[in-house]
Amino acid sequence: MTVLEYAPSETEILDFIHDGIRQLQEAGSEPRYILMGTAAYATLRRAIATRFQRTAGTFESYQYLPIVVDPLRDHFVCVLPSSHETANDVALVRSTRPG
Repeated sequence: MTVLEYAPSETEILDFIHDGIRQLQEAGSEPRYILMGTAAYATLRRAIATRFQRTAGTFESYQYLPIVVDPLRDHFVCVLPSSHETANDVALVRSTRPG
């Protein structure tokens, strides 16, 4: 299975996460984590605040999935299945555009 890693803008990030969840489900896997860099986390906070008309808080999960922040990923985001599936069956592809 191939998982796309992308650096979305504030207007794209929530849709990109939803698409990642849907793609994993369609591939027969259960999404378990949202992995992102610190810059992407800041983008996510602003996007959630804008979409739900609230202040940019801190979030530990989104769509019931835990958010894992990896400082080395910077602006990049991906949705991953279980760690066992990721270790055995997932190819992570970094892209400059979604889809």
